[in-house]
Amino acid sequence: MSEHQHLLSQLRLPSRFESLIATIGPEIAQILVAPDDEVLDVFRNCALHIKARGRGLFLPLHARSGTGKTTLVTSVGAWLPHEFGPTARLAGGDVSADRLRQVCESVAEEHDLPANEKRVIIINVDDRESDPPSDKELSQIKSFLREAGVGSRALVVWPETSLENARKMSAEFEDRAGRSPVPIPAQVTGPPSDTWQATAVATLKLVNGLDSLEELGVDPNSYDPASEKTLGDFLDRIGMDFVALLGELLAQSRKPMRLIVAMASESGKAGVLSELTSSSRYGFLDADKLVGATPGSVIGRWWASRRGLLVQTIVRLDARIVHIAPSLSVPVVRRFGPAAAADLLEQQSVASRPPSDINNYFERADFGRLLLGTDSATAEIRGNPAHSARAAFAALGQTYGFGSGNDKKLNQALGDYLTQGKAELGEVLTEKKLPYLPLIPDLAIDTPDLVTGVEIHWRSGDFLTTTNRSEIAQYALRKLKAYAVESGWTSG
Repeated sequence: MSEHQHLLSQLRLPSRFESLIATIGPEIAQILVAPDDEVLDVFRNCALHIKARGRGLFLPLHARSGTGKTTLVTSVGAWLPHEFGPTARLAGGDVSADRLRQVCESVAEEHDLPANEKRVIIINVDDRESDPPSDKELSQIKSFLREAGVGSRALVVWPETSLENARKMSAEFEDRAGRSPVPIPAQVTGPPSDTWQATAVATLKLVNGLDSLEELGVDPNSYDPASEKTLGDFLDRIGMDFVALLGELLAQSRKPMRLIVAMASESGKAGVLSELTSSSRYGFLDADKLVGATPGSVIGRWWASRRGLLVQTIVRLDARIVHIAPSLSVPVVRRFGPAAAADLLEQQSVASRPPSDINNYFERADFGRLLLGTDSATAEIRGNPAHSARAAFAALGQTYGFGSGNDKKLNQALGDYLTQGKAELGEVLTEKKLPYLPLIPDLAIDTPDLVTGVEIHWRSGDFLTTTNRSEIAQYALRKLKAYAVESGWTSG
């Protein structure tokens, strides 16, 4: 089976900027808290002097570990966009004029900055805390900052956790380069503690691409910021509890389970399903959207009074909903389905396709991509074949029908195809109970590390429309309740 980690194995809560930026990328700006005016004034003054004097500046920066020095230095351009361009990073090693020049030129090329760029480029000297610059390095920094070109519009920032080291390097640099036009070292504090809870909630959401994870069992709003010295320490504490919770949830099952609700209908695309799922993880059910789609139903009201449990159930099951388009279901039923259904499709001039062709349909279909671990929607088969398949599916629904046990025979057809054509998925079981799966799903795909339950809902017509949103939400919520009750997560 292609790699597909259960969602519980993917969730995280990084506490350091380097991990956050690697995970989130440019969207990290959404969780940044604006520094106070005193901190921004330090950088405003630096930019003013650099531009007025035509000479770069050196800025030793003191703050305690976990305060957010790297976050601040890397994000100054977000708060002062007219004064500062992107931040360059000089990672460890000796500091020389050549290296400073190279990282400046590299960031200018990466961000396509014009040759006459007027904004200041910050160079963050990273991984050198508690390792202050040597005499030679200070001379190299001085030389670089007095060069024409990039050096003359650069601000070299040296973050340091030791106030003594920061003061020492500031004095030694001024001995070589003269008095700094801005007071050095600069001392900064992190974001106000009353913003830490909101930052932690936003970090959970952005890093994992999901809403409401605080309802999983570790809610940042229940932690007291006053108990920690820095934002980094605060995130660390929550992160440790979050990891412990995930481990506990995984350990409660003999094998991680995931649930896929598959809607097989005449619809050629996901349609209304996108209104019930996450915008970041394909097909992942959204608790708020599900309950909001059917507030007056019995199952909707049941879950509305158990919102935290609903979030936990969806996450613990990595629960997804996806459609099976006629471009896949019709060829499968034609070749692997019961005789009555296959004969009906033959009368509709549907030719029996070889398994290799069906594999191509499967790999392009959203349902297939989800099972294969791609986890992203793609364009289903379009044009005449898809149009003909929709007409054939309509005839199948009208004449063969999906009640009276016929849907179980169609489930068997899909199971037979997966067994014969997609053996790499794992062992495929149809309507069978597994010792570590509480219910008997329509299909189960068993691998050494994960068992997937597939619940298939066969419906006539173009079913995935807004008109049927409540009905679809109720079906998904009933399945979630059944799994939650049988797994012992609630008494029902």
